[in-house]
Amino acid sequence: MGEPNTNPEPDTEFSETNEPSSGSKPAEPTSLEQEILSLKADLDQKNSELKAAQEKQLRAFAEMENYKKRTARDQMEQLRYANEKLLKELLPVLDNLERALSHVKDSSERSPWVEGVELTYRQFLDVLKKFGVTPIASVGESFDPSRHQAVTYLDTHEHPENHVAAELQKGYLYYERVLRPSMVAVARKPSRSTTEEGPEKPDREENKEHS
Repeated sequence: MGEPNTNPEPDTEFSETNEPSSGSKPAEPTSLEQEILSLKADLDQKNSELKAAQEKQLRAFAEMENYKKRTARDQMEQLRYANEKLLKELLPVLDNLERALSHVKDSSERSPWVEGVELTYRQFLDVLKKFGVTPIASVGESFDPSRHQAVTYLDTHEHPENHVAAELQKGYLYYERVLRPSMVAVARKPSRSTTEEGPEKPDREENKEHS
C-alpha cells in the first residue's frame, strides 16, 4: 500500500476567486473624501457670492459718486442762473433807454439830459455784463435759430443769403444761455421779377380814354 499524500495540491478554485479582476469598479470615496469635496464646493460657491457682492458694492459706490457730482453741478448751475428772471425783466428798461438815445442820436445839440441818459445806459450795460449778460451779435452773422428770431425777409445784395440783414430788437446771452433771442430780418437774394421790373405801365383802356 502506498503512503498517503501529505502535501495536497492547493485549491486553485479558491485562489482564483480571491484575486481581484481587472474589470472591477473603483472603490467608492470614503466619508472623509466626500466631506472634502463638499467643503470645496461650498468654498467655490462662497467665492462666487463674494465676487458678486463686491461688484454690486462697486456699482453702488459709482452710482453714489455720480449722484453727488450731478447734484453739485445742478446746485452750481442754479446759483449761477439764479438772477435769470430778474435780468430778463430789466431788458425792456434797457430797450427804452436805447430808443430814447436813438431819437437824439442825429441831433447836433448835446444837452446835459442826453449825456445823462447815455451815462445811465453805459452803466446799465456794465452792470449787466458784470452779471454775465452780453449782447448777441446779429447783423452780418449767419442766421442761427437758437439765437435769432426771424421776423421777416429782406431782399438785399449787401449781405449773403440766410444772413442777418437787420436787427429789429437786440438779443442777449446770460452766460451760455439765451436770455432773449434777437429779432432779425434775414437776407435773401432779390428775385428777377423784382430787379427787372420797370415802372408800371398804364392800362390800355386808360390810354384809349385819354386819346
